[in-house]
Amino acid sequence: MTTYLPLPRPGGDADTMRVQHGLLRYVREAAALGAPLPGELELTARLECSRQQLRNAMAQLEAQGIVRRRQGTVTTVDPIALRLSVRLEEQFEHTELLDRLGYHAEVEVLESRTLPLGAEIGAVMERPADTTRLAVRKRWRADGAVAMIADDTVPIPDELPAEFDPSESVFTFAARVWGEPVVWEVTTPGVVTLSGELADLFEKPEGTPVMTLEVIGIGASGNRILHSTEYHDPGIVSYSLVRTVRPPWSAL
Repeated sequence: MTTYLPLPRPGGDADTMRVQHGLLRYVREAAALGAPLPGELELTARLECSRQQLRNAMAQLEAQGIVRRRQGTVTTVDPIALRLSVRLEEQFEHTELLDRLGYHAEVEVLESRTLPLGAEIGAVMERPADTTRLAVRKRWRADGAVAMIADDTVPIPDELPAEFDPSESVFTFAARVWGEPVVWEVTTPGVVTLSGELADLFEKPEGTPVMTLEVIGIGASGNRILHSTEYHDPGIVSYSLVRTVRPPWSAL
């Protein structure tokens, strides 16, 4: 039985990362078309790399079952294994996640302000509605296309730290404010259709469906110190969940 692991974070020098990113793009394209990967000579020409660089990058994907190679035959992509490369039960910063998938990732802060927590989020966070919170809206692009938007909320126990940088990770900020990191999350997936401002921010027509994730971040003390509503374009990042099947199957 093969265990599929998340795609490795591209590492090494800039040229190695360039080859890894480029190869992952061709892997995604081949999976979408149900076609084999181009041959080694064509890939080295397209990626402007050596055969050894290509083979090193290909070996990483082969070790995870993402690609299948046999001498003298074409190299194929396993679309199921590729989908499993982004696991819903594993948490990564969005920039890192897009980087792992071979995209050129960019993030921008669209809005950052302090305001009351409000009744709805306050109930979820088990805090009074008038609790001050930091609200940050960020947008991530993958190769220029909008991939994700997140509305992050961190309740503020006292005053907002003077050194706050809205571009920093919301997890880093929550840990700094509350003196403890988020150690686990409760994540609830859903689907919405884009409309109004959200459609404009995604640069997509109204009515386009996107995946949503409501995230509640919980510290080691049990305090709920982070809330996020995320919107993900499933055409760019598709999540999978692996479930363990336990016997006896006769009980079904």
